Amino acid sequence: KKPAISKPILVFFISSLKIQLMAKLAEALQEAASLADQDEKAFGSGCSAVLSRIKRGMSEVRKAPELLDKEVPADCGAWLFLLRVASERPAFAKQAWETAAVLLGSGAWTGTFALLEDKQRLGLTKVGARDAKLGANLLLRLLSAGAAEIDDLFTEAQTSSLEPALCQMVLEGLGAEDFPNAVAEATLTNPIGVALRERAAATPLTGSHEEKRRVVGAGGRKAFSKGDDLPVYVCEGISGSHQNMEIKKGL
Repeated sequence: KKPAISKPILVFFISSLKIQLMAKLAEALQEAASLADQDEKAFGSGCSAVLSRIKRGMSEVRKAPELLDKEVPADCGAWLFLLRVASERPAFAKQAWETAAVLLGSGAWTGTFALLEDKQRLGLTKVGARDAKLGANLLLRLLSAGAAEIDDLFTEAQTSSLEPALCQMVLEGLGAEDFPNAVAEATLTNPIGVALRERAAATPLTGSHEEKRRVVGAGGRKAFSKGDDLPVYVCEGISGSHQNMEIKKGL
């Protein structure tokens, strides 16, 4: 029978493993920082591999977020890499936002982001309906932590193209009890905040804009809602040398 591993040894082993994983994440972020200002060819060739390593590290940080401050030094260069990914690599923008959301759980990383210029390169104007919750949470975290103001992230003109669901979720977050009142008031009285409210009003009410299905029949194209009765067409035979189908509307 194999001797049982004592609990203190097991805890030490798990802790050591986590630290090793954080060291690998730190290395990946350092590599990302070195790529941030490279030419297009170098950036393009190394971007995907670095993002894969960062993604693996982020999954470990979610399990032990306290290790981020302890084991992964904040780096402006890594932030610049993520901003460049979000602005120049649309296919990887979501991963850049997810990574940013995790890093903002660290006070040091949040403080480093606050020092950046061109924060609008985070590309929140590109957030679609599917990623509205992610984008809203990221925006609210930046605002509440003082890492950015609303006009650091997009212009008043850009609000007209924002995803309405994103705007609505941001407004809901600003009104939450645990959101800093001073930050919420400053955001909502900002011209961009006013435009944000107007854009949020464009969000369709649930069920009022159901997806339409195209049904093609003898009468041409017509849009049908989910609850509509669809017309039924039946084939009454095939005739002629060209094998033409005789289609008539059924009951």
